[in-house]
Amino acid sequence: MNAWSNIENSTGDPEITRINNLEKKLGKLPDNVKKVRELITRFEVCHFKYQQHLEKIKDSITGLKPKIDTDRIGINHIKNGENVLNTDTTGRSHTGQQYVWAIKAWLGDIDTTGIPDKYDKKSGERIHEWLGNKNPDKKRLTRLLLARLTWDWQSYEKLIRDDELKELELQVCKMDICHYAFPGNLEKLLKGIGQLKAVDENEFEGCGSYNSDIRFWLKKEFLDVNENLKSLADNKTNNKDDLIRIWLLACLAKTIKENINIPMQVFNLEI
Repeated sequence: MNAWSNIENSTGDPEITRINNLEKKLGKLPDNVKKVRELITRFEVCHFKYQQHLEKIKDSITGLKPKIDTDRIGINHIKNGENVLNTDTTGRSHTGQQYVWAIKAWLGDIDTTGIPDKYDKKSGERIHEWLGNKNPDKKRLTRLLLARLTWDWQSYEKLIRDDELKELELQVCKMDICHYAFPGNLEKLLKGIGQLKAVDENEFEGCGSYNSDIRFWLKKEFLDVNENLKSLADNKTNNKDDLIRIWLLACLAKTIKENINIPMQVFNLEI
């Protein structure tokens, strides 16, 4: 996994160059530290648990040990099949699976009478109404959506067209059950597919997006992390654990900054 894969950055970004140079000076890093760095890479501002995740990342940096088992991240996502309905405690997977069943039923892939105890028939009827009559474009986009929701990347790649419906297709590609606006954004998208018309960009919230509340909270967090960076750097420490914390905090600050487009610089590290 590319350490900076969850942000957009230009080649030769000076802040990333400084942070990466600091990492090189640290030498060989313990596995626990590498896992903490992975948590930062996997942070998503659009995740409905973004606040909890960030707090756990900060605690992990303090202790130089991951507070979350990286191997267990996403284990209750519907990408792992219907059995996750028995272990998911958020209700997201159950809701997501209802849409998956309804979409599959609209496509003719399944008979929902085989899942009478779990399937919400009224919800399914509503989704069928939104999608309307079948045609080749609707079927392709709906299968693309199904692949995106279940992380079936092999099917996903085959269904991408980038044709005259590319704006709607892009919105399909930005859909997931872990997004803070789910399931409202998915309902808008299904209606859009039914009309073969992209959702108004001012009304659509997909992967990578954030609202004013998220930006306000994360900007405050960025300022706090930047202040912690400055405080640690001012100590002129040579303790390797503290230097690792400085590096990890810089990685976190840069990640937050780029995700919500903060113009302020990450504290300039010259260590």
